[in-house]
Amino acid sequence: MRRILSGVVISILLALAWVAQGVGQDAGFDACMDMFPDGSVPKAQSTTVTDLCKIVDDQPIFAIRYDTERKIPVWTAHSISPEQMAQITANSGTSKRPKFTPDADLPGDVQAVDGSYKGTPFSRGHIVPANDMSWNKTAYDATFHFSNVVPQNQTFNAGKWLGAEDAFRTFVTDKNITIWNFSGTYGTVEDDPATAEREGPTIGKEPNAPTVPKCYYKVIAAPQGDGQPYKVLALLYAWNDFGRRATWGQAVTTLDTLERRSGIDFLPGLSVESEFDPAYWGIPEPAQPTDCQ
Repeated sequence: MRRILSGVVISILLALAWVAQGVGQDAGFDACMDMFPDGSVPKAQSTTVTDLCKIVDDQPIFAIRYDTERKIPVWTAHSISPEQMAQITANSGTSKRPKFTPDADLPGDVQAVDGSYKGTPFSRGHIVPANDMSWNKTAYDATFHFSNVVPQNQTFNAGKWLGAEDAFRTFVTDKNITIWNFSGTYGTVEDDPATAEREGPTIGKEPNAPTVPKCYYKVIAAPQGDGQPYKVLALLYAWNDFGRRATWGQAVTTLDTLERRSGIDFLPGLSVESEFDPAYWGIPEPAQPTDCQ
């Protein structure tokens, strides 16, 4: 009984500390509609998901569709504006990285803990990039909770994945527009026969054992105004895509391919350009769209 009460007290204290920092969470996405282009929210594909809207000083900062069974986010959604980018640039190098900690808005037994990653070949990979939130220190710190983390090989995490994150921040400034960003995962590394014996489907110990995804993706939506369709860029990676940071553009795929593989309609009811526009995105079109299945 004492242990149970102790756990309850700790959970309450964590939640109070979270609120004291100016950070909150709205049940569902009602307060987070600005994180989706035209308020267009993808339909949930599973009954094991919880929707979290992260808020700082009454301002939504990012949305998470979290899978309580896989113990990792399905996807996250956020936007970056030119005004935020100006502050990100001004704050560059000033944010001290906090430790990764469990999210007080989720039960402890449906998420990883720091020890889940120790002794494994995987790093704690951000889904909402920390630097995308560095326009505000509290928002930046909010990305360091396990609700926003998936296992990633560090070579991938610090390679193409990071390269794409850097590129899209620069894109906001260069185009002087707000962009919307979905980032997420699907599949299990165990599905890869070449690695099944070496890498298991999860890391850590139950109940804090997150799934190791096989496939990672990003969907970037850029508005064109005057009723024009959104420009959309879709990227798709396998977990062991260890290419150099500068070669992230080789991960370009079609939105149709990504939606078929993930089972998610990312921009329901939205007018989007179906063809990849290499001139707009500043990268050549690959001879073959990337795939991961």
